[in-house]
Amino acid sequence: MEKIRTFVAVALPEDTKREVDRVITKLKPQGGGITWVKAANLHFTLRFLGDIPAESIGPLRDQLAVSTEKFGAFTICLSGLGGFPDLRRPRVIWIGADGELEKMNALAEKTEQGCHQAGFGSTDKPFSPHLTIGRVKKPMDLRNLTAALQSISFRSERFLVDHLVVYKSVLTPAGPIYTPLEKVRIT
Repeated sequence: MEKIRTFVAVALPEDTKREVDRVITKLKPQGGGITWVKAANLHFTLRFLGDIPAESIGPLRDQLAVSTEKFGAFTICLSGLGGFPDLRRPRVIWIGADGELEKMNALAEKTEQGCHQAGFGSTDKPFSPHLTIGRVKKPMDLRNLTAALQSISFRSERFLVDHLVVYKSVLTPAGPIYTPLEKVRIT
């Protein structure tokens, strides 16, 4: 039985990816030991599923369609930068979200319901609307990075969220490769 490393996400428009890539380009020289996310891979993860049977992709898509039926499209934008767990010892560098966040949180809940109905257990992490842009692999002197994160004022254009994407993730030495497997309209 073939297994596919899978997650459900909100994709970003290409122009928004380019905006974020410009921010990443500014941050790269500010700190070492960080793996930066390639623009093509930028997304809002709603639910990571891990390695799942290939034949469960169709039923997952169907359950996501049921759970998000008549949900309605909404708009958000990207806003602000930060780090998890905090800026003094960041392990993840992120860009936040703004706009109709109550709808984004509700979409994450509906996604969780769809995943549960498709036979997947509950997630162990609460949803937090953020866009991961970097992972600190080998913490080096991060003072310049922290200062840059605090000084950059970033706000993207608003964009429409009108579908979910079920992605396949293949881990390679050059970084992950994400391939869309299914789209689920939420309009």
